[in-house]
Amino acid sequence: MKTLQVKLPGRSYNIDIGLNIIKTQLLNFVLKKNTDLIVVVTNETLHNLYPNHVSSILNESGIRVTTCVLPDGEQYKNLDILSQIFDFLMEVNANRQTLLIAFGGGVIGDMAGFAAATFVRGIPYIQVPTTLLANVDSSVGGKTAVNHPLGKNSIGSFKQPEYVCIELSFLKTLPSRELKAGYIELLKHGFIHDEELLDFVRSNPLEPLDFDFLEEAILRSCNIKGRIVEKDETETGIRATLNFGHTLGHLIETHAGFGKYLHGEAVGIGMFFASFVSWRCNEMMEDEWMRINNFLSQILTPIQLPALDQNLFREMILHDKKSQKNSVNFIMLKKLGKSFIRKEMPVEMLWNEFKEFTKKFPEIIKIKGG
Repeated sequence: MKTLQVKLPGRSYNIDIGLNIIKTQLLNFVLKKNTDLIVVVTNETLHNLYPNHVSSILNESGIRVTTCVLPDGEQYKNLDILSQIFDFLMEVNANRQTLLIAFGGGVIGDMAGFAAATFVRGIPYIQVPTTLLANVDSSVGGKTAVNHPLGKNSIGSFKQPEYVCIELSFLKTLPSRELKAGYIELLKHGFIHDEELLDFVRSNPLEPLDFDFLEEAILRSCNIKGRIVEKDETETGIRATLNFGHTLGHLIETHAGFGKYLHGEAVGIGMFFASFVSWRCNEMMEDEWMRINNFLSQILTPIQLPALDQNLFREMILHDKKSQKNSVNFIMLKKLGKSFIRKEMPVEMLWNEFKEFTKKFPEIIKIKGG
């Protein structure tokens, strides 16, 4: 097992990473809490795969444990389904001492975290991520949200977990497509901050699962994100670099319809596009761009989008959280391992680059009618 700590003003929390650690580590943490009710929030898929897995561990604490089961999928990450968590909490008489546990991937983590941030103006919660993407991304840093039909993660808040327990054994039941989506987020942290992590991840096959490799890769990835969050918890500066690939990635998820493409798949295309723009704007040398091109073009999942013209592109970009006036703060690369924020990039410029990108890489991204 490996442990790292995220240190924030006046508070901190641990992230434990390992194989077969959940029974001891999660139980030990819960026993330290002053609570008489634990609510586990999960989805139908996990509830069927691991019936009462978390609750049976927590029952040893002697604390009352109950489970709220939600439908599975990004298309359910909305205010209507969020209300089901609030309804459940009201029905079981939850209060400010109630402990919420998010047991699932990024959708469950985001929704349970947002519920914890807002129910009775805030209750404590724990992240128990079950996907590789959630391990290295959404479970760490305290961003919580639901989607709006016009924009990904448009309604949310910052709410740090009190503890993160990354149990690697859950990856055994994760489909290959989900593993690959998480792999993209691992690569992202290397692209923006640590070329050595990028080389380490690329030099190890994702399947069959190698838990020693995964433990080290997740530790290094979480450490990058944790250190950035410590410097900029609410994204007023450097934390925005973690959005590398997310401007186009969020547009893809929204325009295609939530759930059609996985978050990591969409962000992968967005990373490729941001690298392309960095090269085209003379921010990155051609040899660096070619390295990225040769690598990403081989591993990305091709996507197809409904018709998209300049007006719709502009509207969707300006609904993004990173937009301001008629521009967007866009994350670019100087080179592998070094990112920066291009302030106020005009949406029209981004549209022109997008048109060139789709012309050059039709095997990666196709627009209906385009």
